[in-house]
Amino acid sequence: MSVVHRVDETLKEGLLRGPLRAANAQVLFETPDSDWAARRSGPCVNVFLYGIEEDSSRTQSGGVSVVDEQGAVVGYGTPPRFFRLLYLVSVWAQSVQDEHRMLGTLLEWCVRTEELTVTGVPGRGDPGARLSLGLRETPPGAESAASRLWTSLGTPARPVLDLVVTVPLGRPTQDTGPAPAKGLALRALQLPDTAQRSGDPATTPPMSEPAQPVRRRSIQEMA
Repeated sequence: MSVVHRVDETLKEGLLRGPLRAANAQVLFETPDSDWAARRSGPCVNVFLYGIEEDSSRTQSGGVSVVDEQGAVVGYGTPPRFFRLLYLVSVWAQSVQDEHRMLGTLLEWCVRTEELTVTGVPGRGDPGARLSLGLRETPPGAESAASRLWTSLGTPARPVLDLVVTVPLGRPTQDTGPAPAKGLALRALQLPDTAQRSGDPATTPPMSEPAQPVRRRSIQEMA
């Protein structure tokens, strides 16, 4: 499962268990163009991913330790890189009052919820196990992402929440190697009796003659 798919599933689960728990509404990630709006049936919340950008201000240098569930260091790596996934969240219902009511509930949830646990990522070792949530602020005088979206899709403008989800992506780690030794095991091995009686020719091995030195050949002899 890719990181974008994991973020989508985490957002969907968080919305259905949170602000949409009592609402009969779907969570869709399709492009909200005019054709989609014409085919839509029933209330829904559209979560449209319109951009991905790196947050280089949060990237750190140096090395980090990777720990397991017991807190033991199992590897070393570099700090993760952070990426912002940009979503436009819009509400589609039968009436404007219903849309505004649901949009207000979503706004309150976005303000209260600062982090989400990624779906299907158990354990503390994964740096992408938690997501940071926030609302994107448009600088004064700048054109908002929503206005550009509705203009390009040919859909009548409607209020949206510009949601920013920040996800850390870890880099490959280096294992620490085999675990250190925790002790030594000693074993006793019985050897055969090789003691020799002094002066007994039957048991005393004959002395070997000294080895004769090997004569080296000169280069002229080998030619």
